[in-house]
Amino acid sequence: MPLELKYDSRWSDQADDKFISDYNLMQNTVFQNGYSKELFKKKFLENIYGPSIIIVVYGNGKPIGARAFWRNDINGTEAYQPGDVCVLEECRGKGVFTEMTKRAFAMLPKDAIIYTFPNSNSFPAHLKMGNKLLASYYPRLFTHKRYKEEHSLLLDKEYIGWWLASRKDIRHIKREGRFYLVIPYGLPFMYMVLAEVERVVAKKYPKSCIGIYFYRSTKTSFYNKNKRPLHIVCKENNISYIPTWKVDSLGY
Repeated sequence: MPLELKYDSRWSDQADDKFISDYNLMQNTVFQNGYSKELFKKKFLENIYGPSIIIVVYGNGKPIGARAFWRNDINGTEAYQPGDVCVLEECRGKGVFTEMTKRAFAMLPKDAIIYTFPNSNSFPAHLKMGNKLLASYYPRLFTHKRYKEEHSLLLDKEYIGWWLASRKDIRHIKREGRFYLVIPYGLPFMYMVLAEVERVVAKKYPKSCIGIYFYRSTKTSFYNKNKRPLHIVCKENNISYIPTWKVDSLGY
């Protein structure tokens, strides 16, 4: 029987219970990641920036794929982060991914920033689709001066309250009168600096004392050049910086 495809593309504030259930079903079937109604609500319905684009694809009436363009603005500019892409194995190679992408682009404002953090496997494909490499970050030993040279934006409390509030592993450190949030990285007593924050934000998290601290840096050295980088790719050429704390998985 030929596969008859139907694409349901919506803004997230127009999603009904069945649409949400079908989207979650695809995430859990393909990735087996425990995607829940609570996560959908947090990510898409309670989004502090506004609605996202959600697409569910049906084959002969049953969900066979899904994708999202998650609203996640950059420094006051409307921006979207594509992700959560899943297609059933038996339905791949039929142009479903490409068609979902085209339909999402047709819904987006022309001046919106579109960016993402692809893994090493999907990175080449993103470049072939016309994305430009904005930066590749490697873990580098943290100092206040080094960090400020590369990362100027503070992580605002509204974003933390929305997307990072549920994380229990965030700590804070103070360096030269400034405050930073850190998260575990690799081995015990090793941490990655998430972002600089205001003092009032930092004090909501426990203090981290003993440890080795790293931050995301475009600079390579003898100890990090062989590490897997965090790539940032973007459709918008006029933007020069996207903070690494915008990675969608940080809120899970």
